[in-house]
Amino acid sequence: MKRIFIFGYYGFKNLGDEAILSSIVKMIKEQSSKVEISALSYNVKYTESTHKIKGVSRNSIFDILSAIRNSDLVISGGGTLLQDTTSSRSLIYYLTLISIVKLFKKPVLFFCNGFGPIKKSFNKFLARKVTNKVDRIVLRDPRSKEVMEKMGIVTPSDVTVDAAFYLKGVSSKRVKEILEKESIPMDNPIIGISVRPWSVGDAFVNTMAKFADYIADKGLTVVFTPMQPIKDDEISKEIMSRMKKKSYKLKNQYTPEEILGIIGDLDILVAMRLHALIFAGIKEVPMIGLEYDPKVDAFLKMVNQRNGGKVEELDFLNLCIEFDNLWNRKAEEKEKLANIRAKLEEMVQRNREILGKML
Repeated sequence: MKRIFIFGYYGFKNLGDEAILSSIVKMIKEQSSKVEISALSYNVKYTESTHKIKGVSRNSIFDILSAIRNSDLVISGGGTLLQDTTSSRSLIYYLTLISIVKLFKKPVLFFCNGFGPIKKSFNKFLARKVTNKVDRIVLRDPRSKEVMEKMGIVTPSDVTVDAAFYLKGVSSKRVKEILEKESIPMDNPIIGISVRPWSVGDAFVNTMAKFADYIADKGLTVVFTPMQPIKDDEISKEIMSRMKKKSYKLKNQYTPEEILGIIGDLDILVAMRLHALIFAGIKEVPMIGLEYDPKVDAFLKMVNQRNGGKVEELDFLNLCIEFDNLWNRKAEEKEKLANIRAKLEEMVQRNREILGKML
C-alpha cells in the first residue's frame, strides 16, 4: 500500500483549490487502487467528506510530521503556493514544509503549480535554495517557468496545464435543477461574473456595477458566481447593490463539479478568479479576464482570450468595448476555444503520465 501526502491551500472552501485536489485524487485512484491518500487541510472534516481521503490539519505539526514520515511520495498539489504577494508567512510555511519533507528523504513532486511573484530578496534566496531540492517540477504555465529560471532554480521543469483541467462537470439536467432552485431565469443568455476581494476601492465596485448594468441593458441575465463564497459574497453583493438593473447571485454552496457545470451553461464569463476562467476554458465558454495577479494574464494568453485590464485601473468604456467585441464573435471564439481545448488535452494526458511515473 503506497501512501501519498498532498499539500496545498485546501479546506478553505475555495472551489479552485478543491477542484485541483479532486482532480489529483481522481488521477491517482485511476492509476493505482492500492494507495492511501492524505491531504493538508484547514478543515479536516470538510476535506474528508468532500474528497473521501484522510485530512491532515495544517495547524498540527505532529500530524504533519506523521503524514510526511509515513508517506512514499509528497505532492505540492497545484495553486501558486510559492509567492509573497499575499504574505511572506504563507511562502515560508510551504518552504518549511518542503524542507521537512527533504529532511525525511522523501521524494517531492511539484504538480501543476504556478510560481511567483516573489519580490523580497531574502524570500527569493529561500525559495531558490529549497526549490532546487525538489525531485520533479510540473508547472501550469510558461510564465512560472520563466520566473523560476530567472531566480536560478535549475531543477528541470515541464510546462503543462492546471490539474483542474481533468475535472468533469455535472450533467446539464443537474445544472438546470440548480438554476431553477436559485430562481435564475433561463429564457435569456446568461453572463457570469466572478469577483473576489482585493486591494481595490469604490472605483472598482462602481465600474463593475456600471458594467453589469450595461450587460443587463442588452436583455442578458447577469449572474454573480462566487468561487469562494465566504470571501466573494460580500463584494458581489456590494456590486449588485449599486446596480440599477436586476442581477442574480448563486446563494448556495456547490461542489467544483457543479460550478463547472454551471459555468459551462454560460454564454460569456467575466472573471477575476483564475479557476473560474479555467472552468470556462474547460467548457469552451468565451471569457474576459480581470487581472489581479500575473497568473490571470498567463492563463488568458494560454487560451488566447481577452484581458479586460488590471483591476486597479479598470476602465468602464474599455470593458464595454471588449464585451461587445466578444459577444459579436461568440461563435468564432467558442470554436477557437474548442481547438485550443483539444491541444490542452494532450497536456492533461501528460500530467497523468508524469504522475504515474512518480507513483
